Amino acid sequence: MAMSNASLSPQRSSDEHQNAEHSSLRKRGIQAAYAIGRFLRRNWMWGILLVFGFYLWNDLSPDIDLPDRGPRAPDFALTQMNGETFQLSRHRGEVVVLNVWATWCPPCRVEIPGFVELQDQFAEDGVQFVGLSVDEQGLDAVREFGRTNELNYPQVASRSVAWKKYGQTRTVPRTYVIDKAGRVRYRHTGLLLKGALEPVLNELSAEEYSASEMSALEADEMTTR
Repeated sequence: MAMSNASLSPQRSSDEHQNAEHSSLRKRGIQAAYAIGRFLRRNWMWGILLVFGFYLWNDLSPDIDLPDRGPRAPDFALTQMNGETFQLSRHRGEVVVLNVWATWCPPCRVEIPGFVELQDQFAEDGVQFVGLSVDEQGLDAVREFGRTNELNYPQVASRSVAWKKYGQTRTVPRTYVIDKAGRVRYRHTGLLLKGALEPVLNELSAEEYSASEMSALEADEMTTR
Protein backbone atom coordinates (compact mmCIF):
# COMPACT_ATOMS: atom_id res chain seq x y z
CA MET A 1 0.00 0.00 0.00
CA ALA A 2 2.88 2.34 0.79
CA MET A 3 4.26 1.72 -2.69
CA SER A 4 0.88 2.56 -4.20
CA ASN A 5 0.68 5.86 -2.32
CA ALA A 6 4.22 6.70 -3.33
CA SER A 7 3.44 6.00 -6.99
CA LEU A 8 0.33 8.20 -6.95
CA SER A 9 1.98 11.12 -5.19
CA PRO A 10 4.00 12.38 -8.22
CA GLN A 11 0.89 12.18 -10.47
CA ARG A 12 -1.17 14.16 -7.97
CA SER A 13 1.59 16.73 -7.73
CA SER A 14 1.76 17.04 -11.53
CA ASP A 15 -2.02 17.56 -11.82
CA GLU A 16 -1.95 20.21 -9.12
CA HIS A 17 0.90 21.97 -10.93
CA GLN A 18 -1.03 21.97 -14.24
CA ASN A 19 -4.16 23.28 -12.56
CA ALA A 20 -2.14 26.05 -10.96
CA GLU A 21 -0.68 26.98 -14.37
CA HIS A 22 -4.13 27.04 -16.00
CA SER A 23 -5.48 29.18 -13.18
CA SER A 24 -2.57 31.58 -13.55
CA LEU A 25 -3.11 31.83 -17.33
CA ARG A 26 -6.82 32.54 -16.87
CA LYS A 27 -6.02 35.19 -14.29
CA ARG A 28 -3.49 36.86 -16.60
CA GLY A 29 -5.98 36.74 -19.49
CA ILE A 30 -8.69 38.38 -17.39
CA GLN A 31 -6.25 41.02 -16.18
CA ALA A 32 -5.18 41.75 -19.77
CA ALA A 33 -8.81 42.07 -20.89
CA TYR A 34 -9.55 44.49 -18.05
CA ALA A 35 -6.42 46.48 -18.90
CA ILE A 36 -7.46 46.77 -22.57
CA GLY A 37 -10.96 47.77 -21.50
CA ARG A 38 -9.62 50.48 -19.18
CA PHE A 39 -7.31 51.76 -21.92
CA LEU A 40 -10.12 51.98 -24.48
CA ARG A 41 -12.44 53.68 -21.98
CA ARG A 42 -9.79 56.28 -21.19
CA ASN A 43 -8.62 56.57 -24.81
CA TRP A 44 -11.85 55.98 -26.74
CA MET A 45 -10.48 57.75 -29.82
CA TRP A 46 -7.83 55.05 -30.19
CA GLY A 47 -10.57 52.44 -30.10
CA ILE A 48 -12.38 54.16 -32.94
CA LEU A 49 -9.15 54.47 -34.93
CA LEU A 50 -8.37 50.78 -34.42
CA VAL A 51 -11.80 49.73 -35.69
CA PHE A 52 -11.66 52.14 -38.62
CA GLY A 53 -8.09 51.07 -39.40
CA PHE A 54 -9.18 47.44 -39.65
CA TYR A 55 -12.10 48.48 -41.87
CA LEU A 56 -9.75 50.45 -44.11
CA TRP A 57 -7.18 47.65 -44.31
CA ASN A 58 -9.88 45.15 -45.18
CA ASP A 59 -11.07 47.24 -48.14
CA LEU A 60 -7.83 48.62 -49.58
CA SER A 61 -7.70 46.01 -52.34
CA PRO A 62 -11.20 44.74 -53.12
CA ASP A 63 -11.58 42.06 -55.77
CA ILE A 64 -12.07 43.53 -59.24
CA ASP A 65 -14.59 41.58 -61.26
CA LEU A 66 -15.40 42.53 -64.85
CA PRO A 67 -17.78 39.92 -66.29
CA ASP A 68 -18.56 40.26 -70.00
CA ARG A 69 -22.27 40.33 -69.28
CA GLY A 70 -23.63 41.77 -66.07
CA PRO A 71 -27.23 42.37 -64.97
CA ARG A 72 -29.08 45.32 -66.45
CA ALA A 73 -28.84 48.36 -64.16
CA PRO A 74 -32.34 49.39 -62.98
CA ASP A 75 -33.32 52.73 -64.48
CA PHE A 76 -34.35 55.70 -62.36
CA ALA A 77 -35.05 59.41 -62.78
CA LEU A 78 -34.44 61.71 -59.81
CA THR A 79 -34.10 65.45 -59.25
CA GLN A 80 -30.60 66.81 -58.78
CA MET A 81 -29.59 69.66 -56.48
CA ASN A 82 -29.74 72.09 -59.42
CA GLY A 83 -33.34 71.13 -60.16
CA GLU A 84 -32.55 69.15 -63.30
CA THR A 85 -33.46 65.47 -63.68
CA PHE A 86 -30.84 62.76 -63.75
CA GLN A 87 -32.09 59.71 -65.62
CA LEU A 88 -29.74 56.76 -65.77
CA SER A 89 -30.88 55.46 -69.16
CA ARG A 90 -30.03 58.79 -70.79
CA HIS A 91 -26.37 58.05 -70.11
CA ARG A 92 -26.27 54.96 -72.31
CA GLY A 93 -22.94 55.02 -74.11
CA GLU A 94 -21.16 56.31 -70.99
CA VAL A 95 -19.63 54.50 -68.04
CA VAL A 96 -21.66 55.45 -64.96
CA VAL A 97 -20.35 55.12 -61.41
CA LEU A 98 -23.33 55.02 -59.05
CA ASN A 99 -22.31 55.62 -55.44
CA VAL A 100 -24.93 54.94 -52.73
CA TRP A 101 -23.88 56.96 -49.70
CA ALA A 102 -24.92 59.16 -46.77
CA THR A 103 -23.49 62.30 -45.21
CA TRP A 104 -23.36 60.62 -41.77
CA CYS A 105 -21.24 57.72 -43.09
CA PRO A 106 -17.48 58.12 -42.28
CA PRO A 107 -16.20 55.76 -45.04
CA CYS A 108 -18.38 57.64 -47.54
CA ARG A 109 -16.66 60.89 -46.59
CA VAL A 110 -13.25 59.23 -46.98
CA GLU A 111 -13.85 57.90 -50.50
CA ILE A 112 -15.63 60.94 -52.01
CA PRO A 113 -12.48 63.08 -52.59
CA GLY A 114 -11.09 60.22 -54.69
CA PHE A 115 -14.32 60.10 -56.70
CA VAL A 116 -14.04 63.85 -57.33
CA GLU A 117 -10.51 63.34 -58.67
CA LEU A 118 -11.58 60.41 -60.86
CA GLN A 119 -14.49 62.40 -62.30
CA ASP A 120 -12.04 65.07 -63.44
CA GLN A 121 -9.59 62.47 -64.70
CA PHE A 122 -12.09 60.45 -66.76
CA ALA A 123 -14.58 63.15 -67.80
CA GLU A 124 -13.28 63.23 -71.38
CA ASP A 125 -13.38 59.42 -71.54
CA GLY A 126 -17.13 59.29 -71.08
CA VAL A 127 -17.25 58.45 -67.36
CA GLN A 128 -20.05 59.95 -65.27
CA PHE A 129 -20.22 59.68 -61.48
CA VAL A 130 -23.53 60.14 -59.66
CA GLY A 131 -24.15 60.13 -55.91
CA LEU A 132 -27.34 58.54 -54.58
CA SER A 133 -27.88 59.69 -51.00
CA VAL A 134 -29.95 57.74 -48.47
CA ASP A 135 -30.00 60.61 -45.96
CA GLU A 136 -33.34 60.95 -44.20
CA GLN A 137 -33.33 64.69 -44.98
CA GLY A 138 -32.75 63.99 -48.67
CA LEU A 139 -31.03 66.63 -50.77
CA ASP A 140 -31.14 69.14 -47.90
CA ALA A 141 -28.48 67.10 -46.09
CA VAL A 142 -26.45 66.79 -49.29
CA ARG A 143 -26.56 70.56 -49.88
CA GLU A 144 -25.20 71.14 -46.39
CA PHE A 145 -22.41 68.65 -47.06
CA GLY A 146 -21.71 70.26 -50.42
CA ARG A 147 -21.00 73.63 -48.84
CA THR A 148 -17.70 72.34 -47.50
CA ASN A 149 -16.95 69.72 -50.17
CA GLU A 150 -16.49 70.52 -53.84
CA LEU A 151 -18.68 67.85 -55.43
CA ASN A 152 -18.25 67.92 -59.20
CA TYR A 153 -20.79 65.27 -60.16
CA PRO A 154 -24.60 65.02 -59.90
CA GLN A 155 -26.21 64.27 -56.55
CA VAL A 156 -29.66 62.76 -56.10
CA ALA A 157 -31.44 61.30 -53.07
CA SER A 158 -33.88 58.42 -52.70
CA ARG A 159 -34.03 55.65 -50.14
CA SER A 160 -36.64 53.93 -52.29
CA VAL A 161 -34.34 53.67 -55.32
CA ALA A 162 -31.32 52.74 -53.20
CA TRP A 163 -33.07 50.02 -51.22
CA LYS A 164 -35.64 48.67 -53.68
CA LYS A 165 -33.79 48.89 -56.99
CA TYR A 166 -30.23 48.58 -55.68
CA GLY A 167 -31.04 46.96 -52.36
CA GLN A 168 -28.89 43.85 -52.04
CA THR A 169 -27.96 45.38 -48.68
CA ARG A 170 -28.68 48.62 -46.82
CA THR A 171 -25.02 49.01 -45.95
CA VAL A 172 -23.33 52.17 -47.19
CA PRO A 173 -21.24 53.00 -49.04
CA ARG A 174 -22.05 50.84 -52.06
CA THR A 175 -20.65 51.48 -55.51
CA TYR A 176 -21.89 50.16 -58.85
CA VAL A 177 -19.98 50.61 -62.11
CA ILE A 178 -22.32 50.45 -65.11
CA ASP A 179 -20.87 49.97 -68.57
CA LYS A 180 -21.76 51.78 -71.79
CA ALA A 181 -24.43 49.18 -72.54
CA GLY A 182 -26.17 49.82 -69.21
CA ARG A 183 -25.02 46.65 -67.44
CA VAL A 184 -23.65 46.44 -63.90
CA ARG A 185 -20.10 45.21 -64.38
CA TYR A 186 -18.69 45.86 -60.93
CA ARG A 187 -20.22 46.15 -57.48
CA HIS A 188 -18.52 46.85 -54.18
CA THR A 189 -19.85 47.28 -50.65
CA GLY A 190 -17.66 49.25 -48.26
CA LEU A 191 -14.90 51.79 -48.60
CA LEU A 192 -13.63 52.04 -52.19
CA LEU A 193 -10.46 54.02 -52.71
CA LYS A 194 -9.33 55.74 -55.89
CA GLY A 195 -6.51 53.28 -56.59
CA ALA A 196 -8.88 50.31 -56.60
CA LEU A 197 -11.53 51.92 -58.80
CA GLU A 198 -9.20 53.49 -61.37
CA PRO A 199 -8.30 50.24 -63.23
CA VAL A 200 -12.00 49.40 -63.53
CA LEU A 201 -12.66 52.73 -65.21
CA ASN A 202 -9.65 52.30 -67.48
CA GLU A 203 -11.00 48.94 -68.61
CA LEU A 204 -14.62 49.92 -69.17
CA SER A 205 -14.00 53.35 -70.70
CA ALA A 206 -11.81 51.70 -73.35
CA GLU A 207 -14.59 49.36 -74.48
CA GLU A 208 -16.30 50.27 -77.74
CA TYR A 209 -19.73 49.28 -79.01
CA SER A 210 -20.98 49.76 -82.54
CA ALA A 211 -24.51 50.99 -83.21
CA SER A 212 -25.54 47.49 -84.27
CA GLU A 213 -24.11 45.99 -81.08
CA MET A 214 -25.99 48.51 -78.94
CA SER A 215 -29.21 47.74 -80.82
CA ALA A 216 -28.66 44.01 -80.32
CA LEU A 217 -28.09 44.53 -76.60
CA GLU A 218 -31.27 46.59 -76.29
CA ALA A 219 -33.24 43.95 -78.20
CA ASP A 220 -31.84 41.26 -75.93
CA GLU A 221 -32.89 43.32 -72.92
CA MET A 222 -36.46 43.55 -74.22
CA THR A 223 -36.70 39.77 -74.69
CA THR A 224 -35.36 39.00 -71.21
CA ARG A 225 -37.68 41.34 -69.29
